[in-house]
Amino acid sequence: MSLKGELKRKIFHHLSLLYLLLYWVSPRWLSITLLGVILVILSKIEFIRIRRPEVNAWFLAKFGGIHREAEVLHPSGIFWTLLGCWSTMVIFTNKRIVLPALGFLVFGDTLAALGGQKWGKHFWKRNPAKTWEGSAAFAAVSAVWAVFFVRWPVAILGALSGAWVELSQLPYNDNLWVPLLSASALSVLNLVLGR
Repeated sequence: MSLKGELKRKIFHHLSLLYLLLYWVSPRWLSITLLGVILVILSKIEFIRIRRPEVNAWFLAKFGGIHREAEVLHPSGIFWTLLGCWSTMVIFTNKRIVLPALGFLVFGDTLAALGGQKWGKHFWKRNPAKTWEGSAAFAAVSAVWAVFFVRWPVAILGALSGAWVELSQLPYNDNLWVPLLSASALSVLNLVLGR
């Protein structure tokens, strides 16, 4: 995907910033309930889109340029992003863990993609679609974000673990795993190093 196409995709991807802001300013139960309802609606839309070629063609034409080839006949990144954010909010109760994990997806994933496309020269052997430069951008911006919520050693190690998750080739989509596994790492790190 071109840098322009990736930028367009990441602007749409920043809907997850709304999930983060909703969780930050409202009671946890409200965020989980509201996003849960949206997730059910989006799941139904995705199911119909994937099963009905004419509906799929309409969505792809309307939102052209923001989907990846793998998403044409599979759930979109928007679905995985919402599922990952919602699941993180449901499983983890500490806002000081959830907010940095969501920020890793919002800010870290965006900078990894854009920075990797713009400046990436050194590709990972474990995932040749990702670059060292993109991973470094993820870790740097994520650590800066996380330090507002957790102690600096937790922020740095959590950001590095988030960057590792983002570059790993896990099943489904990294937008599902980045917030979930980052929150897991942050939780453990916070127990060990947070005091």
